[in-house]
Amino acid sequence: MRKSDAMKLLKKSREKIDLIDEKILELISERTSLARNIIKAKMVLDMDIWDPEREKQIEEKTRQIARENRIDEDKLIKIMRILTELNKMEQEQILRRK
Repeated sequence: MRKSDAMKLLKKSREKIDLIDEKILELISERTSLARNIIKAKMVLDMDIWDPEREKQIEEKTRQIARENRIDEDKLIKIMRILTELNKMEQEQILRRK
């Protein structure tokens, strides 16, 4: 591969990563915004914010997807735990506003 081709490939790949990152961030925002619906349902159902069974389901699903796509399971689990924590924090904030 020539240097000019390598530079084009690098630029194109980075542009794609930037687009994917935007989509990921939009999805995280959308996921977090669902906290309002979740906390409303949990209040009616008299459920705690922390739902260990749900978190277990998310982890199992994440592990399966990681294996299928040859992605480091532990790192993907960390990402999903961060997302879950973000959602719980949003639910707590919503509860405090009520």
